[in-house]
Amino acid sequence: MENITALYRDTFPDVARVIKQLGGDLEMAKDLFHDAMIIYMEKAPAEIRVSAKAYLIGITRILWMKQQKLRMREQVFFFKDFHVPEEEQPLLEYLRTAGEKCMQLLQAFYYEQMDLQEMADTFHYSNVRSVTVQKHKCLQKVRATVKNAKLYEGALN
Repeated sequence: MENITALYRDTFPDVARVIKQLGGDLEMAKDLFHDAMIIYMEKAPAEIRVSAKAYLIGITRILWMKQQKLRMREQVFFFKDFHVPEEEQPLLEYLRTAGEKCMQLLQAFYYEQMDLQEMADTFHYSNVRSVTVQKHKCLQKVRATVKNAKLYEGALN
């Protein structure tokens, strides 16, 4: 195993840069990097097939994604339990009919104002274009539900 101090000094700036690009801050980078260092030190050297630096950057990125996924779940639960005024209830129901994944995606974009690259990373899409296409499909589902509801209400009147 390499000298831990040298490894930390050589790798942490790159890890901090990656976490910043993903939307994190310096404190988050430190926490995740320390967790990655522990994982690295617990692994047998024969199990690691890349450089220590690449391994640590990769593990830190994975830890960040797991943390973001957990955060998204917590926010969705909050969003589901959040009291919505009665006049906005139909909108929430229309969003729910699009599915949980769509609801999470639309919430991340409109409510949290997450940028498309961050959404691609968080929701595991291959690129920004995929996020845009999926967001469009989700909006189409909601629009279709609203349109069908209006037609149904019109038929009842």
